[in-house]
Amino acid sequence: MIHADPNTMTTPSIERRKYYRINDEILLHYRVEAGSEDEDSRGVGVELAAGAILAEIDRELNQTINRVWSADPDVARALGLLNRKISVLGSLAGEAESGTGPVSYQHMQVSLSGTGIAFEARELLPENTAVTIEIRLLPSHAPLRLLGKVVATPEPVAEGQGYWTRVEFREDTDQQEELIRHVVQKQGMLLADNH
Repeated sequence: MIHADPNTMTTPSIERRKYYRINDEILLHYRVEAGSEDEDSRGVGVELAAGAILAEIDRELNQTINRVWSADPDVARALGLLNRKISVLGSLAGEAESGTGPVSYQHMQVSLSGTGIAFEARELLPENTAVTIEIRLLPSHAPLRLLGKVVATPEPVAEGQGYWTRVEFREDTDQQEELIRHVVQKQGMLLADNH
């Protein structure tokens, strides 16, 4: 379902949302970041440089696939699937190279936009807690890794199994562009399904 509520993830209603928000099903892993801002950002520069190059290639490929779509949708779909497969394999290779190993993801419903996410956390994460959010977008399994902070005191979920937690992402243009592209594509599919 698409929400066009003009309020941002932060509480003041004066601020405006930069992007539309969708309810989506994704694979999610999060972890609380310990230490200072400096510690959180160490080792990210090289990853972002490679990420920027890959994002640019992905953007160009997606534009080409969109042009092919009008002429031959089957070929465009096949190219899109191959691109997704390469992204997943590249992500797995990156995890193996970095020594982080595979991450355990939870399949869950979230509220998602280009600037943040709301999800059910297992434990209470106080406001301003720094977190790393790792996402696999579905159905592509495209990997995203975003840093953010909890922006409001989480609310207990009715079933008492967790806390509805809202996280605002730190600016990371490449990762956020990929996320925005996903949100826009999902919006388009939802609108097409409603007509």
